[in-house]
Amino acid sequence: MGLRSIFERFIKKHVFNPEWQCAVCKEENFDGGLVCKKCEDKLPYNNKYICAHCGRQTLAPEPYCSTCAEKLIAIDRARSVFTYKEPISYLIQNLKYQNHRYLVDYFRQRLKLLYLQNYFNADYIICVPMTVKSLKKRGYNQSELLAKALSEDVNVSYLDCVEKIKETKRQAKLGRNERLKNLKGAFKVKDKKLIKDKTLVIVDDVTTTGATAQTIAEKLKSAGANSVYLLTVASTPPRDEY
Repeated sequence: MGLRSIFERFIKKHVFNPEWQCAVCKEENFDGGLVCKKCEDKLPYNNKYICAHCGRQTLAPEPYCSTCAEKLIAIDRARSVFTYKEPISYLIQNLKYQNHRYLVDYFRQRLKLLYLQNYFNADYIICVPMTVKSLKKRGYNQSELLAKALSEDVNVSYLDCVEKIKETKRQAKLGRNERLKNLKGAFKVKDKKLIKDKTLVIVDDVTTTGATAQTIAEKLKSAGANSVYLLTVASTPPRDEY
């Protein structure tokens, strides 16, 4: 490695350290975290009333909200750290599409705390997979990065047990029924013996309708999994807030 290359790596690591700038407001930040205290206090933590089943923010405690009632039946329980609002939505978009992979280190601490608070006691932690084509195009799978980070932090093995075998349309502008139709035949369990009678936690960045996790959970349970939980960085509240 030449001197110029070594110098460039040093500058990138130590001079343009992302931890010296708040990831939200972009102001100088020497508090030792990726988000300054002023912005941290404004983050939409999902720590008030939630749906007991899917974990979304609600106006009052609900056993099942309008989004998950009789729909997310293959998911035993879901929880999310934040509600999908600014500035968390901005950070997730940066992680997902702008290659800001350093944000994994910020989210992983909060995912770990939520995992422990909910006593998931998983045998394996898994991610929402991408097709080979999509992975090559983006260069990384943010769900996999989050899942592997959580796996390390809670000392639970990461398992690559589901593959996405069909390209699908972007889910963002699709309704729930359209999403389910879009995902039909998209996922495959690689080895049924590995997950038989096991408890699995799916890790992803955002829960919107829950259709993707539901589709994966159905495949896992059909293959013999005992319980399937979902843990995400953020979730969208029910459209009617109940």
